[in-house]
Amino acid sequence: MGERRKHTPGAGPHPNGVRFLERAYIVVEDLAASVALYSKVLGVAEPRMYKGTVIMSHMAVFQFGPAGLTIAHPYAPGPASDALTRRGPGPFQALFRTTGMSAAARWMQDHGMPPPAIGTRDTGEKAMLVSPVDARGAYVGFVGPE
Repeated sequence: MGERRKHTPGAGPHPNGVRFLERAYIVVEDLAASVALYSKVLGVAEPRMYKGTVIMSHMAVFQFGPAGLTIAHPYAPGPASDALTRRGPGPFQALFRTTGMSAAARWMQDHGMPPPAIGTRDTGEKAMLVSPVDARGAYVGFVGPE
Protein backbone atom coordinates (compact mmCIF):
# COMPACT_ATOMS: atom_id res chain seq x y z
CA MET A 1 0.00 0.00 0.00
CA GLY A 2 2.90 2.36 0.72
CA GLU A 3 4.15 1.86 -2.84
CA ARG A 4 0.76 2.81 -4.29
CA ARG A 5 0.63 5.95 -2.16
CA LYS A 6 3.98 7.10 -3.59
CA HIS A 7 2.29 7.23 -7.00
CA THR A 8 -1.02 8.69 -5.80
CA PRO A 9 -0.53 10.46 -2.46
CA GLY A 10 -4.16 11.58 -2.20
CA ALA A 11 -7.46 11.07 -3.87
CA GLY A 12 -7.43 12.59 -7.29
CA PRO A 13 -9.77 12.95 -10.20
CA HIS A 14 -10.69 9.79 -12.08
CA PRO A 15 -11.33 9.82 -15.83
CA ASN A 16 -14.84 8.47 -15.21
CA GLY A 17 -15.69 11.60 -13.19
CA VAL A 18 -16.45 9.85 -9.89
CA ARG A 19 -16.20 12.24 -6.93
CA PHE A 20 -17.40 10.14 -3.98
CA LEU A 21 -19.55 7.24 -2.85
CA GLU A 22 -23.04 8.64 -2.39
CA ARG A 23 -24.82 5.52 -1.16
CA ALA A 24 -24.33 1.87 -0.36
CA TYR A 25 -27.41 -0.33 -0.78
CA ILE A 26 -28.52 -3.39 1.17
CA VAL A 27 -31.47 -5.48 0.00
CA VAL A 28 -33.61 -7.13 2.69
CA GLU A 29 -36.60 -9.42 2.95
CA ASP A 30 -38.50 -7.39 5.58
CA LEU A 31 -38.02 -3.63 5.17
CA ALA A 32 -39.79 -2.40 8.32
CA ALA A 33 -38.03 -4.88 10.61
CA SER A 34 -34.65 -4.23 8.99
CA VAL A 35 -34.99 -0.45 9.20
CA ALA A 36 -35.92 -0.74 12.89
CA LEU A 37 -32.87 -2.95 13.53
CA TYR A 38 -30.44 -0.69 11.60
CA SER A 39 -31.86 2.34 13.41
CA LYS A 40 -31.20 0.70 16.78
CA VAL A 41 -27.70 -0.50 15.85
CA LEU A 42 -26.71 2.85 14.30
CA GLY A 43 -28.26 4.83 17.17
CA VAL A 44 -30.28 7.10 14.88
CA ALA A 45 -33.95 7.73 14.17
CA GLU A 46 -35.70 5.68 11.51
CA PRO A 47 -35.67 7.57 8.20
CA ARG A 48 -38.76 7.99 6.08
CA MET A 49 -39.65 5.28 3.57
CA TYR A 50 -39.99 6.08 -0.10
CA LYS A 51 -40.18 4.46 -3.51
CA GLY A 52 -36.95 4.01 -5.47
CA THR A 53 -37.69 4.12 -9.19
CA VAL A 54 -34.33 2.97 -10.58
CA ILE A 55 -33.89 -0.11 -8.38
CA MET A 56 -37.66 -0.73 -8.18
CA SER A 57 -37.85 -0.92 -4.40
CA HIS A 58 -39.29 0.63 -1.30
CA MET A 59 -36.40 1.98 0.71
CA ALA A 60 -35.12 4.01 3.61
CA VAL A 61 -31.89 6.02 3.53
CA PHE A 62 -29.80 6.57 6.63
CA GLN A 63 -27.94 9.75 5.71
CA PHE A 64 -24.51 10.46 7.22
CA GLY A 65 -23.18 13.69 5.74
CA PRO A 66 -22.80 13.27 1.98
CA ALA A 67 -23.05 9.45 2.15
CA GLY A 68 -26.05 7.29 2.82
CA LEU A 69 -26.85 3.69 3.67
CA THR A 70 -29.97 2.52 1.85
CA ILE A 71 -32.05 -0.40 3.10
CA ALA A 72 -34.27 -1.65 0.26
CA HIS A 73 -36.98 -4.19 -0.47
CA PRO A 74 -38.22 -4.74 -4.04
CA TYR A 75 -41.76 -3.84 -5.08
CA ALA A 76 -41.35 -4.97 -8.71
CA PRO A 77 -38.85 -6.81 -10.92
CA GLY A 78 -35.60 -4.88 -11.18
CA PRO A 79 -32.13 -4.60 -9.65
CA ALA A 80 -33.22 -5.08 -6.02
CA SER A 81 -35.38 -8.14 -6.75
CA ASP A 82 -32.63 -9.56 -8.97
CA ALA A 83 -30.09 -9.17 -6.17
CA LEU A 84 -32.41 -10.66 -3.55
CA THR A 85 -33.18 -13.66 -5.77
CA ARG A 86 -29.62 -14.15 -6.99
CA ARG A 87 -27.66 -13.61 -3.76
CA GLY A 88 -30.13 -13.27 -0.90
CA PRO A 89 -30.24 -10.39 1.59
CA GLY A 90 -27.13 -8.22 1.78
CA PRO A 91 -25.14 -5.49 0.02
CA PHE A 92 -25.92 -5.25 -3.68
CA GLN A 93 -25.12 -1.78 -5.04
CA ALA A 94 -22.79 1.19 -4.72
CA LEU A 95 -23.90 4.57 -6.10
CA PHE A 96 -21.22 7.11 -7.00
CA ARG A 97 -21.66 10.86 -7.49
CA THR A 98 -19.92 12.01 -10.69
CA THR A 99 -18.87 15.31 -12.17
CA GLY A 100 -20.76 14.23 -15.29
CA MET A 101 -22.44 11.02 -16.35
CA SER A 102 -21.26 11.48 -19.93
CA ALA A 103 -17.64 11.24 -18.68
CA ALA A 104 -18.45 8.01 -16.85
CA ALA A 105 -20.26 6.56 -19.88
CA ARG A 106 -17.41 7.55 -22.19
CA TRP A 107 -14.82 5.96 -19.88
CA MET A 108 -16.84 2.72 -19.82
CA GLN A 109 -17.22 2.70 -23.60
CA ASP A 110 -13.50 3.39 -24.07
CA HIS A 111 -12.78 0.35 -21.90
CA GLY A 112 -15.04 -2.03 -23.83
CA MET A 113 -17.99 -2.08 -21.47
CA PRO A 114 -21.55 -2.11 -22.78
CA PRO A 115 -23.58 1.06 -22.24
CA PRO A 116 -25.12 1.24 -18.75
CA ALA A 117 -28.87 1.30 -18.24
CA ILE A 118 -30.24 4.81 -17.66
CA GLY A 119 -33.13 5.55 -15.35
CA THR A 120 -34.72 8.44 -13.49
CA ARG A 121 -34.48 8.65 -9.71
CA ASP A 122 -37.41 9.68 -7.53
CA THR A 123 -35.67 13.09 -7.31
CA GLY A 124 -36.00 13.51 -11.10
CA GLU A 125 -32.25 13.14 -11.53
CA LYS A 126 -30.92 10.74 -14.18
CA ALA A 127 -28.83 7.77 -13.05
CA MET A 128 -26.85 5.07 -14.85
CA LEU A 129 -26.65 1.51 -13.59
CA VAL A 130 -23.98 -1.03 -14.53
CA SER A 131 -25.11 -4.64 -14.18
CA PRO A 132 -23.43 -7.15 -11.86
CA VAL A 133 -22.19 -9.08 -14.91
CA ASP A 134 -20.18 -6.05 -16.03
CA ALA A 135 -19.26 -4.84 -12.52
CA ARG A 136 -17.92 -8.08 -11.05
CA GLY A 137 -20.94 -9.12 -9.00
CA ALA A 138 -22.69 -6.00 -7.72
CA TYR A 139 -24.65 -3.18 -9.31
CA VAL A 140 -22.65 0.03 -9.68
CA GLY A 141 -24.61 3.25 -10.15
CA PHE A 142 -23.57 6.71 -11.25
CA VAL A 143 -25.50 9.91 -10.67
CA GLY A 144 -24.70 13.51 -11.49
CA PRO A 145 -25.13 16.09 -14.19
CA GLU A 146 -25.53 14.74 -17.69
